[in-house]
Amino acid sequence: MSVPTENTSATPRPFDKGLWLAVICMVAVLTVLRFSLCGIVELLPEETYYWTYAQHPAFGYFDHPPMVAWIITVGTTLFGDTALGVRIVTFVLWMASAGLLFLTGRMWFGRRTALAATLFFTLLPIYVGMGLIVTPDAPLVFFWVATLYVISKALHTGRGGYWLLAGVTFGGALLSKYYALLLAPSLLWFLLLSPNHRHWLRRPQPWLALPIALAVFSPVIIWNAQHQWTSFLFQSTRTVGPQKNTLRNVSLFWLVQLAMLTPPFFALFTGAAARGIRRGWLQHDDRWNFVASFSLPLFFLFAAASFKTEIHVNWTAPAFLSLMLGGAAILLEGLDAAEPSRAKRWRVGAWVTIALCALAIVFGHTSLAWGFPRFLAYTHAGGWQATAQQVDAMRTRTRNETSQEPFVLGMEKYSAAEIGFHLHQPYECVNAYAVGAQGLSYRYWTDLGKFEGRPAVVVFPKPPGNMLDQLRLHFDQVGEPEYSQVRAGGTRQRHMYLVICTGYHAKEQSPSSPH
Repeated sequence: MSVPTENTSATPRPFDKGLWLAVICMVAVLTVLRFSLCGIVELLPEETYYWTYAQHPAFGYFDHPPMVAWIITVGTTLFGDTALGVRIVTFVLWMASAGLLFLTGRMWFGRRTALAATLFFTLLPIYVGMGLIVTPDAPLVFFWVATLYVISKALHTGRGGYWLLAGVTFGGALLSKYYALLLAPSLLWFLLLSPNHRHWLRRPQPWLALPIALAVFSPVIIWNAQHQWTSFLFQSTRTVGPQKNTLRNVSLFWLVQLAMLTPPFFALFTGAAARGIRRGWLQHDDRWNFVASFSLPLFFLFAAASFKTEIHVNWTAPAFLSLMLGGAAILLEGLDAAEPSRAKRWRVGAWVTIALCALAIVFGHTSLAWGFPRFLAYTHAGGWQATAQQVDAMRTRTRNETSQEPFVLGMEKYSAAEIGFHLHQPYECVNAYAVGAQGLSYRYWTDLGKFEGRPAVVVFPKPPGNMLDQLRLHFDQVGEPEYSQVRAGGTRQRHMYLVICTGYHAKEQSPSSPH
C-alpha cells in the first residue's frame, strides 16, 4: 500500500500551528528544565548504583546488560563524576528518541500525526523521567525507536542495507534490556500479516539482521557464560514458583498503567490498539499493522506476567512508542471531524489534557528537586551528600581510634552506592552482601577479603533492631546505633542510624564468639 502523504505547501490547518507551537514549547521547556536540574538535583540511589556499574567495567552485570554503564562512562568522561556527568547522555538520548519518533511517524502517517505523537512523547509521565533520571530504560527506548525507524526506512525504500543497520540498533536495544528481544517476533508478526511486505521473508537481508544483532550483543553472552549464566537466569525466572499476591499484582499493573499514561491517553491508546487489531491484523492495513505489531506483544507479555510477579512501572514503556502513532491519528481524526460539536469536544479535551500533563511534569520535577508537592515526592531522594559527610566524619573518628581504615557497609539496597559516589570511594563501600545477603552486582565486583579484620561504619535506613545480631556474626565488636538526621531538600529529612563495628570477618562466626 502507499502511505498517505501531506501537501506541505498547503496552508496549515488551524490546529497545525497550535500543534507546532505546543511541540516546540514542550521540548524547549523540558530541555531547559532538565538541563538546569541535571547538575543540581542529587542522584537517586538507583542512579548511583548504575554509576557504580561504570566504576567496575564489564561486559555484563547481574541485573542488567552494560549499556547503562557505558553511557554513564561517556558522560563522566566529559563532565567528571558529577550529577551532570552521570545524566547528560540520558538527557541527549531523550531528545534523540523524540526526533526518531517524529521521523518514523511521518513515514507511516504523515507530518501532522508525527508531530502529535512527538507531543505525546514529551507529555506522557511514563517517558518524562527518562530525560533526566539515569536507568537502562532511556537507552532501551532510544534503540527501540531507532530500530522502528530503520525498519520503516527499509520497508518504505526497499533498500536492503537498512536491514543490516536494524541489526545494529536491535543489538543496542538488547544491550540495554533483555526484553528488547520482543522486537524480533514483533517484526516477524508484522511481515506475516502484511501482503505488501511479506516478500522480505524470502530475502536474506532481514534474516542477516539477526546474526548482526547477536554479534553486537555477544559481550553479554560472554559475560554470562563466565558467570554461570546468572544474569539470564535472574531475569528469566521472575515468574517461576508459586503465585503470590496475584490479585494485588494484576490490579496494581493496570492501575499503574492508567496512572503513568493518564486516563485520557489510556483510553486513546486502547482505541489505537483495537483499531490496530481490526485494521492492521484483520484488514491488513500496514500502518495499523505497524502500530499493533510493535506494541501489543510486549504489553501482553507483561500483562500476563503480572499474574505471577510485580511489574515495574517502566517496563511497558517501549510498547507505547508505536501506539502513540495510532493514538495521534485517532486524535487528529476527532479534531478534524465534520460535526462541529464533536470536533470542539476533541479540541477542548486535547488542550485540557495537554495542560494537565504539563502541570504534572512541573510538579514531578519540583517534587524530585525540592520535595514539593509532598504527595509526589520520592522518599529516597535527597540528603545523601549530607549523609555521606556524616559517615565520613564517623570514619575519621573510627580511623583515629583503631588506627585502621574503616570501610562503609550500607544495609539499604543502594545506600552503599550513594555514599560511595559522594565520597568518591566506590571501592570502599559495599552493601549487605558483606553480611550474607544476595547483594545484586556487589557480589561480582567486591572482594570481601580486602575488608577482613577492618572496622566499618554501618548505615541503616531505620532502627536496626534484630539486624544487629546479623552484624555480630561478622564483626568482633558491634557498637550502639547513633541517630543521624539531615536535610534532604525542601522540607524533606533523611533519617539514618550509624553503627561502628570492628574486626570484620567475611564468614559468619558462631553466636558464642566474642563481640
